[in-house]
Amino acid sequence: MPEIPYSALQKYVQDLPKTNPAPVFLIFGEEFLYQEAVRLIVNAIIPDKAAQRQNYDVIHPKDQGDMVGIIDQMNTYSFFSGKKIIELRDATLFVSRQNQDNQVQRVRQNFDDSGPEKAAPLFLNLLSRLQLDLSGLTDAAIMDKFGSEDDLAADVEWVKKLAAFCRETHQAVPAASDDAERLKAAIERGFPQNNFLIISTDTIDKRKGLYKTIKNCGVIIDCSVAKGNKKADQDEQRRLLQQHAHRLLVKHGKEIDATAFDNMFQMTGFDLRTFTNSLEKLIDYAKGRERITAGDVQAVLTRTKQDPVYELTGAVSERDTVKSLYHVNSLLSSGYHYLQVLTAITNQIRKLMITRGFLESSSGGAWQAGMGFDRFKSQILPLVVKHDETVIRQVQAHQMAFKGDGEISRQDTKTSPKTATDLIIAKNPNNPYPVYQQFLRSDKYTTAELCRALDCLHQADVKLKTTGQSPVLVLEELVLKICEKQ
Repeated sequence: MPEIPYSALQKYVQDLPKTNPAPVFLIFGEEFLYQEAVRLIVNAIIPDKAAQRQNYDVIHPKDQGDMVGIIDQMNTYSFFSGKKIIELRDATLFVSRQNQDNQVQRVRQNFDDSGPEKAAPLFLNLLSRLQLDLSGLTDAAIMDKFGSEDDLAADVEWVKKLAAFCRETHQAVPAASDDAERLKAAIERGFPQNNFLIISTDTIDKRKGLYKTIKNCGVIIDCSVAKGNKKADQDEQRRLLQQHAHRLLVKHGKEIDATAFDNMFQMTGFDLRTFTNSLEKLIDYAKGRERITAGDVQAVLTRTKQDPVYELTGAVSERDTVKSLYHVNSLLSSGYHYLQVLTAITNQIRKLMITRGFLESSSGGAWQAGMGFDRFKSQILPLVVKHDETVIRQVQAHQMAFKGDGEISRQDTKTSPKTATDLIIAKNPNNPYPVYQQFLRSDKYTTAELCRALDCLHQADVKLKTTGQSPVLVLEELVLKICEKQ
């Protein structure tokens, strides 16, 4: 059975009525796109809207715990004649410790938008998938599982509040069960001829047996979009938005200026729902005119794009003063606290300093400025891993030296994971590309410049906490000093 990119979906759907549809569809990736893909597939299998109301059932995440019952539904003939579709919407079947970020974001969004009552079932389901329990959610565990340096690790209060709500309302984590294996076996056995299963999700793990079974027995539709800030990623995002805008504009008999489109992209970022809503506002605003202009964009829209923290830390690492100043102001206007922004910059300078430490060690001589990634992976990464192992042993020895005899006997081999993680370079050697990027960025600073940057960070910290000076001015002055070349 085929794997279909979203770009080829229209042609596939056009041909679908002429063929026998696959018994199961896995549709994953960007939420807005996979919801659109589901709509197209459902309309192709059951074109009649009245029949859809009778024979199309959507099962949401909070109701997906009873996989045995869902499989029974799939194996039961519809009370009404015709084809029957069951959709597991926003399924969590593929969530694991390695790819939990999407599901964490979904829980957080529900918590922010609708409060703990709406978020609790998704939260408990996620804990079950990750084999965690409410009693084990200590502050350290929450920071480890839900915190992220790129997202200002301190922002986990919502997890504590949500866990407290679940305890107060006597809600428990459901027993862990391998629903993916149950569904895999059911798909392999087969469903009644006119019964179809659609699984929609933003989180996928191609290593799972369920994915491979669906690939063999059904159809997989890939609606994923590169989310990075590299030129190639942004070009792909731009192309997809252009295609999406074209379809919507043609429907209303309108066009949009290239400058107006670029301004929209800058204001919304790659957020298809926000982009679509914004374009619909512009279509209404333009009324009888055929062309939407940059002036229309300026008059109607406000900037909704929230720059992630890594855009600021990346700009500081590149010593790009203009971008760094822009992202400082953007983050502050988006609601980030000035001390959070200061912490993000501090963490990045510390990472650069640690990498410079390796470069100036006996092992660092093998690195050459501008070295290619393949050569870095084969020649430098093994040295970095050995360097990190040495650092961890040194940390262990240092901690042991300050412990009493009784404590040494009880914890003779333990060390603080937080301390060790902060001091090592390759946190995940199986993902070496970010480490390679860190080496490239470290070449833009000397050790003396990084020491000066740390001193500037200390001065800024004192000013922000004691002087009452404008946080914006303090942070802008800090960025200018750090990015300035000596």
